[in-house]
Amino acid sequence: MDKTKSEHTYYPHVVIGMILGCVVACAYTIKIATDNPVEMDTFYMEKYQKVDQDINQILELQDKFNAKFDLAYSTEKFNMGQNSITLKLTDKNGQAIDNATITMMLSRPDSNKENKQLSPSKVENGNYTFGPFEITKPGRWQILSKIEVGEFKGYHKNEAYSFK
Repeated sequence: MDKTKSEHTYYPHVVIGMILGCVVACAYTIKIATDNPVEMDTFYMEKYQKVDQDINQILELQDKFNAKFDLAYSTEKFNMGQNSITLKLTDKNGQAIDNATITMMLSRPDSNKENKQLSPSKVENGNYTFGPFEITKPGRWQILSKIEVGEFKGYHKNEAYSFK
């Protein structure tokens, strides 16, 4: 019997190819992860380590704040260009609160790159006006507020949309 055909086994080549494929896939996954880092949640306007450590106290203060105060935002949409926001803060009896310390942040939900820290430009009869500030991108924005009135502290988030 004459063998003109040589018999080859490709089993070792397939195993080596699979190992190299796994290494390449892992390297690509690591590259994607480093190019797209996880954005920190800015709802509490603190580092997540501090929030994680104090979350029970934060939630307790939030409940006390919600039981004592009401607040309302003046806008649910922005125009491209100059804008302002008014936050109305009252107690449950409807009395205006003018002595609060309010920090506001305007943020995009997908990135922290366009975050804008705002402080009140005018306070009158419980109305805290923030602005003017510039909106340059259309889409969804979050209005994050940290409100302190004496021993009470509250955090609030409101959604707003900007249009061309």
